[in-house]
Amino acid sequence: MSCAVDQGPSQSPLWRVHFVCPICRFCSARNASGVKRAPVRDLASRIGTDEYVVTVAVLRQSGCGNLRNFTCEEGTGVTTGRELRALRESQKISLDVIAKAANASKGHISRVERGEREVTPALIATYERTLGVPVAATSHLEANGIAPGTVDDVRRRTLLSTIAAASLGAAALEPLNRLFSESSAGLPTHDAIGITEVEAIENATSLYMGMDLARHGDVASAMARGVLMTGSTFLDRKMSGSTRERLHSALGLLADRLGWAEYDGGAPVRAVSLLTIALDHASRGPDRDLRAHTMLDLSTVLADTGRAREGVEVLRLALGDDRMSSAERANLHAVAGRHCATAGDRAAGLRHVAQSEEAATLHLPAQAPEWARRIVLSQGHHDSALGLALYALGEDAKAHQRLTSAVERLDSGRTRTGLRCLTRLAILDLRAGNTQQGEAKALRAAKEAVTLRSTRITADMRMMVEAARQYTPNLASDLTATLSA
Repeated sequence: MSCAVDQGPSQSPLWRVHFVCPICRFCSARNASGVKRAPVRDLASRIGTDEYVVTVAVLRQSGCGNLRNFTCEEGTGVTTGRELRALRESQKISLDVIAKAANASKGHISRVERGEREVTPALIATYERTLGVPVAATSHLEANGIAPGTVDDVRRRTLLSTIAAASLGAAALEPLNRLFSESSAGLPTHDAIGITEVEAIENATSLYMGMDLARHGDVASAMARGVLMTGSTFLDRKMSGSTRERLHSALGLLADRLGWAEYDGGAPVRAVSLLTIALDHASRGPDRDLRAHTMLDLSTVLADTGRAREGVEVLRLALGDDRMSSAERANLHAVAGRHCATAGDRAAGLRHVAQSEEAATLHLPAQAPEWARRIVLSQGHHDSALGLALYALGEDAKAHQRLTSAVERLDSGRTRTGLRCLTRLAILDLRAGNTQQGEAKALRAAKEAVTLRSTRITADMRMMVEAARQYTPNLASDLTATLSA
């Protein structure tokens, strides 16, 4: 599904889209005039349950300073004004009838049908009632198991609108002190914040990241929550613009890592809240890869908790930003391939895999932040991301090759990622009749898993035991005994 406006990148088609230039980070109610410019954060007041606010991550410089409404040229799930007009005319209903039913002027309805005004859910509902036929945008929701106007639909739209706003650094998010129980009493009260305080947060984040990548633990998470709470109080203090941007990036990375740990520890709702906060911070900082990676983590939580299509929508939004590195783009496409497999769209998943492989061949930046070197740019990471996607897509031979490379190359600190790859390699070997190799890998994976607390690893172990039960029942008993020890 794609949208065509100023040759902007493709976006998930949603009800109402505000185009905001992320280069100058200003929006305007007038086309290209630069009049009535307002900071992007002011868009937060426009977000409601009846519309989505989504940014196209890059508009060409000539398109700066615009706030625009538009309708999609292609795709299902969105109805354009032209489609409404064709539907109305096919039923031989006049503009006057629609205008009266919508309690709007005939001129307004005419402009909607010409594409000069946005198509809203309320107006689509009016056309449906008046014409007595279903309209694509509402039938699209029903096809995905979500009835328009229901509580689930409102929750879905509210969540996606909040994520979209956070991608602009414009979300009206729940204050951090409501997410954490720790008291803020005793925190430093001096007025000015300098680079020393920001570096302290960065150093604490680096320490926590190393601990969490290896083995998630409550002590490390408690430390991270305290640092995040302290850092959030700094935002109200005086500091230079560059220091503030660096602080936002530091807080964004810490909230992202903590949110991911909450998800891996079995708290997906809390994880979404933290990751959305992380996205808002990352979007206010200069690190575009961090913004993209946080959206990737959000998408994975959504996909793994039964909302794969929404996970793909979040990644489409992230992929619109051409300022991220080729390595992060390759990472996003690989994960999108996995989400598409979960959503049952194998063809789209294979396209994302091909785009991931293409992006990985492009020139990588000479410098990268520490977090990227430890995750996205670390040895074996791309192989692991692609291997997991190919496994989900049923490309067994290619998946085995990538996963083998990942296990051989991943840093020893990437415990859980390596274990997820090893689990799938064991299943692939058993499936291919390589029983001895499969059993050895499965037993090794089970022994390593008992020392970890991870909902993803627990799910992987269940998957591996089921595969063993199908191919080698005795192995299933041994695995169960090992995991129960």
